[in-house]
Amino acid sequence: MAQERSVEHDRVRSIPLDKIQARVIELLETGSETAVGDAVDVMISQGAYHGASDIHFEPWTDIVSLRYRLDGMLQQVASIPREYQPKVMARIKVLADLVLYRRDVPQDGRVEPEKTSCGRPMRVSTVPTVKGEKTVIRLLGDTQHLFPLDSLGFQPEVVAGLRDMISRNQGTLLLTGPSSAGKTTTIYSLLQEIMRLDASTRNIVTVEDPVEYTMDRISQIQVNNAVEFDFASALRAILRQDPEVIMVGEIRDTETATIAVRAGLTGHYVISTIHSGTAAGVFSRLLDMGIEPFLVASSVTGVLAQRLVRLNCPECTSAYTPSPVLFEHFNLSKGKKKFFRGKGCPACKGIGYRGRASIGELLEVTEFMGQEILHRHTTSRLHEAAVKQGMETLEQDGLKKVQKGITTLDELLRVLPIGNR
Repeated sequence: MAQERSVEHDRVRSIPLDKIQARVIELLETGSETAVGDAVDVMISQGAYHGASDIHFEPWTDIVSLRYRLDGMLQQVASIPREYQPKVMARIKVLADLVLYRRDVPQDGRVEPEKTSCGRPMRVSTVPTVKGEKTVIRLLGDTQHLFPLDSLGFQPEVVAGLRDMISRNQGTLLLTGPSSAGKTTTIYSLLQEIMRLDASTRNIVTVEDPVEYTMDRISQIQVNNAVEFDFASALRAILRQDPEVIMVGEIRDTETATIAVRAGLTGHYVISTIHSGTAAGVFSRLLDMGIEPFLVASSVTGVLAQRLVRLNCPECTSAYTPSPVLFEHFNLSKGKKKFFRGKGCPACKGIGYRGRASIGELLEVTEFMGQEILHRHTTSRLHEAAVKQGMETLEQDGLKKVQKGITTLDELLRVLPIGNR
């Protein structure tokens, strides 16, 4: 009974990151019938309690590495002896309803909230490597984990521009940025805004892979490639159901792009994501996918490029002098301006950063920008045109946060795309 109470204590209380390894190995070494299940639950639940977005189980030569992605950066948490690898991987597969004996092919699954003590839905991905299966768990959420648009860190002008765009009856709003740039969080915040403005009279439908947050009063559809139910086929189906607002998780191919762009011209408001380095780069990406320039210029109302920057820990922030290389890179003069960064303390686990905020550049497709798109200008030319009409770049947004002392030039350099000016 004492052992059961101790495990239950682990599940409801946070364990310091540097103590997780000892606790996991202690549980595994008990050899009880529930040892592996208890250890896996502790590894997952502690990831959730510490705010991890992803949990990585990676086989190395002598160990299985347990790493949490905290504030966008992977941190080593525990080294599990390789002898426990088969049982740990099997337990995760059971939770995700995956095929236990298939270790030679990638598998994807989902863990329902009631299956772990942290009560969070999860997406599980396994891939075979030469040292065994690597498993990554993405922690999903529900409406209690969503954020208001005002709280994401964007400049007030960007928030106002987004609100203006989503208030329109038709058009296409595209979000772009690399993985883990906060695009999904922003989209759900936009959906909350739409619901707040006009939830009772608008038919809102999403097509996602996977559904990361469950929301009431919205019809959420999860694609299933195993039965050829992909983004394009889901889009074709829902267009027959009279939607006003359509959210497409990602534009990955020409067919999905064509349907989404055309829907934005025919009385629907479409929100989606597409991979590109900058806001202006989205137009080149769409044109390269074979979408006609007149469709892009007529349907797309705006593009938001975004990144997530880590914020200085408020408990240990102090003044510092950045490297001369950073001054040169950002074209800054060494004046009397002060710069700040976190030194590292228990509150931020010695990292110096705690929490993240968005930086963004919002490109509105005006008549002027539409003409530039119709002429198939290069990405750099479109970027210059957007700046000319008043767009604030990712770099400018980030430098404002640096000047306020809430992040650093080092962090800004880490997240910005090369050549973003």
